[in-house]
Amino acid sequence: MSYDAFRHFADTWGLALLVIVFLLMLVFIFRRGSTEKYKRAARIPMEAPESPADSDQKINTIKAEGAGAPRASSEREDRT
Repeated sequence: MSYDAFRHFADTWGLALLVIVFLLMLVFIFRRGSTEKYKRAARIPMEAPESPADSDQKINTIKAEGAGAPRASSEREDRT
C-alpha cells in the first residue's frame, strides 16, 4: 500500500470512525436514566463526612503509627 493510498484511507475512514465514536459517547452520556446517576456523582464532594483538615490529621496519625515511623530506642535492634 502506497503512502498516498494509506493517507486517503486514513482521511476518509479515520474521520468516519472518530465521528462514530463521538456519537456513541454522546448517546452513552445522554442515555435515559443517567441523569440521576450524574446528579448523585456531582453531590459526592458536598456530602463528604469530614473536612480536609480532619482528613490530614488522620493521615498524619496513620503515618506516625504505621510503616516508616521512627521507632522508640527500646524497639531498635542492636547492630553490633
